[in-house]
Amino acid sequence: MTPLPSPLTLATIIPCHNNADTLARAMQSALNQPELDELLVVVDASSDASLQLAQQFVQRDARVRAIGVLTRGGPAQSRNFGAAAAASDILCFLDADDEHLPGYYAFAKQTFASAPHWAGLKCGAQIAGLPDDLCIDDADPRYSAVLASAPWNLAVRAPLFWMAGGFPQGEIFRGKLGGEDIALNRALRHNFAIAFTPQKFARHYNRPGSHLEQYLRRTSVVDGKVIFSESLPEEDNGSLTLAIGQHIARAAGNRTLQSLQLAANPA
Repeated sequence: MTPLPSPLTLATIIPCHNNADTLARAMQSALNQPELDELLVVVDASSDASLQLAQQFVQRDARVRAIGVLTRGGPAQSRNFGAAAAASDILCFLDADDEHLPGYYAFAKQTFASAPHWAGLKCGAQIAGLPDDLCIDDADPRYSAVLASAPWNLAVRAPLFWMAGGFPQGEIFRGKLGGEDIALNRALRHNFAIAFTPQKFARHYNRPGSHLEQYLRRTSVVDGKVIFSESLPEEDNGSLTLAIGQHIARAAGNRTLQSLQLAANPA
């Protein structure tokens, strides 16, 4: 008799830099879901009480691990550190000022268990905290663009996260635009099958000056198309586009490595 496959396990990774004011809310939103197997909080050289707060959760819930980083490396490094420390089959990513909503992890596990060809899953999101002069709704093409590039609505099979190169940590991705989230999401989308559900399993809270706010202030929608009113130097000179393209190409190359294929598709 063929043995039944083991149930999939799921980890959520939270990068945190000076987010003591919101970290407990983010952590609790994950811990409230019984389908969560691991919660890894990577505290990136915080000067506030973020690490102590995460350690308090460690004492209360065996699923929690807190990782303190002494020298700041940015969110891409923190997410990669958390992914490397996780032992689960599925990786989810949650910013320290956002929330994962009830049912998300159950839905992700069911999706991956029932359809082995899916490498990743993206979900819809509630957007909260925008200034009064900005708005975005589900019909706005910028909403779809935000969902496509965000990390906080991504669940991915762990081996395929690494095949896609993880979150790139090059200097080009640490500028005003960031872009590491875009690079990973595009590498996954170009090289693997990614499922999407419009169900809003994530709640993203805007912070003043965030990447989301910058994006909305630099764009408008004309005849259903997103129009940029201004661009940044790394956009004008093509350096960010080049770096993202290189990340996608490396992911495509990884797909040809037999050892990674075996890890991603165990017998």
